[in-house]
Amino acid sequence: MSQPRRVVVVGASAAGLRCACRLKRLQPTWSVQVVESREVFSYGACGLPYVLSGDIDSLEALRRTSYGLIRDVSYFASHKGVEVLAGWRAEAAGEGRLRLVGSEGERELEWDELVLATGAAPRRLAGLPDHPRVRCFHHLEDVAPLKQGLIRGEIGHVAVVGAGLVGVELADAFSSLWGAEVTLIEAAGWPLPGLLDREVGTAVARSLEAAGIRFLGDAALESLSADDDGVTLKAGGDTVLADVSVVAVGVVPDTALAQALGVELGVTGAIRVDQHLATSRPHVWAAGDCVESRHAVTGEAVHMPLGSLANRQGRTLANVLAGRDDAFPPVAGALAVKAMEWNVAATGCTLAAARRAGLDAAAAWVATEDRAHYWPEAKVIHVGVVWERDSGRLLGVQAAGEGEVAKRIDVATQLILAGADLERLAHLEHAYAPPYAPALDPLAVAAFAALNHEEGVEALPPFVDLGDATVIDLRLAEESQAQPFEGEAEGIPLGELEPDRLPDADELVLICQRGTRSAEGVRALAASGRRARYVGGGVAWRQVGGEKN
Repeated sequence: MSQPRRVVVVGASAAGLRCACRLKRLQPTWSVQVVESREVFSYGACGLPYVLSGDIDSLEALRRTSYGLIRDVSYFASHKGVEVLAGWRAEAAGEGRLRLVGSEGERELEWDELVLATGAAPRRLAGLPDHPRVRCFHHLEDVAPLKQGLIRGEIGHVAVVGAGLVGVELADAFSSLWGAEVTLIEAAGWPLPGLLDREVGTAVARSLEAAGIRFLGDAALESLSADDDGVTLKAGGDTVLADVSVVAVGVVPDTALAQALGVELGVTGAIRVDQHLATSRPHVWAAGDCVESRHAVTGEAVHMPLGSLANRQGRTLANVLAGRDDAFPPVAGALAVKAMEWNVAATGCTLAAARRAGLDAAAAWVATEDRAHYWPEAKVIHVGVVWERDSGRLLGVQAAGEGEVAKRIDVATQLILAGADLERLAHLEHAYAPPYAPALDPLAVAAFAALNHEEGVEALPPFVDLGDATVIDLRLAEESQAQPFEGEAEGIPLGELEPDRLPDADELVLICQRGTRSAEGVRALAASGRRARYVGGGVAWRQVGGEKN
């Protein structure tokens, strides 16, 4: 590709513009044009919920560079040397040509290399009414009607359908700043079901409810009607009356142009690309929310519409087009979301996803502080770790709580991508000082619990139904009084735990505040020939949403 080339990029969002601008820097003599159907483009779409919440002052802030310039047509022309053709829809028009359709009519564009960065569109549920009280939340123009309704006091109750990333962020936005009543409706049994297993997800649900969000789980939408007075939703046997409903049930890749060009789609419905982001058609490439990626844990094709991945893919593709040796690697899918007072993050596979992929996976759970426990601002976080039984390979980590979780997930992501095992996680070296972290990082503590589990110190899921099991509470009397266990339990502090003091029971379960003492107790009893199990995460996990833990 040493000769000047005509490169056309379809889509002026993260992947498309990242690719176009870097390619122009690497190959300044090449013609680089970007076609975009919308007049307003290049904004931080992930920031839209935070404009609604008031954390970001205005929509314009999402369009500005870090040094204050608006990213419009003139900006890309003068600062990047890239021509953006805004307000034109691209259609297939034969070999090496595109037909552009816009308000000014039609025109044709010739290309030597074509980049599809067409993104994704909101998933539409069949049968929804076309009414202004029923809305999606995906584009810049979706913010103003909702914000104006809140300002005017016309929106007092919002029903959010879908408790994925956007749904949870919207629930936070409507409630935190505006004080609106929010009902969050999810077909799965807990929020963020693609991100979290039931154990962490249930804790998040309880934290949302404690913060004033009504969460309806296991509630598939049955019907939604709207008129000038409001909306009526039926889901999971409940009827919800609200002023507005926002439907946020995910996105689907926009592949219309790819299909018209004869480009092959993958098993997820997104564009199939190789490691160099090449499609099945020569000289046609793709990047961003319209493509599949390869999952680092399972090796399966996945559709992960994330701004972080889109930006990286755009840069990688520019390098490839410019003739550099570059490739886009498999992904772990690291994610984070703000859920009212809680921070939630995860990476790799959930236990459920790992098992669906045929892996012999297990999980363990811990509750621990994000900083030294004596530091005044220390907060409890709940960490779940997933691993492969035979190899000990780390498969996934989930973390949630008021404390710092994102940096733990960032570290876990790098270990997952490197194929690390539990032993490696247990020996994690981190920057320690009381204001920033405990002496043993929560990730290492989670690894200890997992390794204990492999040695026979078995952790039960935090919200397990204990049924007829005999429960021994290992906490001190003052702890049990301050935060009582919700069921029947005999109090025997860990320091007084002796086999001859225990009742004769078929099933013995130990519990403490966060699980650490219980694990010690299980191991001590095993040494004397007495089998017991313990509740992972302890009382602190089971009683999320109740008293402060």
